[in-house]
Amino acid sequence: MPLSLALIRAHLNLERIPTEDPLLTHYGNVAAAWVQAYTAQPFDHGNALMVQAALLMVAHQYESREAVTFGSAYQLPFGVHELLSPLKNRVTGHRQDLPAEPPLPPPALEPDPPAPDPDADPV
Repeated sequence: MPLSLALIRAHLNLERIPTEDPLLTHYGNVAAAWVQAYTAQPFDHGNALMVQAALLMVAHQYESREAVTFGSAYQLPFGVHELLSPLKNRVTGHRQDLPAEPPLPPPALEPDPPAPDPDADPV
């Protein structure tokens, strides 16, 4: 598990309630997966920025249990994007310039058929 239950409980200031362990474990796994998908890097429990962002998300999920609440229109807790921005692999769509290929020669034109000779005998 990316985040320990002890760390999650300490962050949420919760006493150990065994019936909530599966829910907290689920929230921890979801938060770690989201951080991993957002940064395009494996979740590293030794990286303080990743762990803090995941803990913020766990707390938000635990407290709100809804995508958006009446009091806050934010779908993610404030600070998650800011914590993870330095870790994010940016994809801009820019491709490194490839060596230029030589242009294709213009297509060869076939000569026009000769015009009929007006003085020739018709066959």
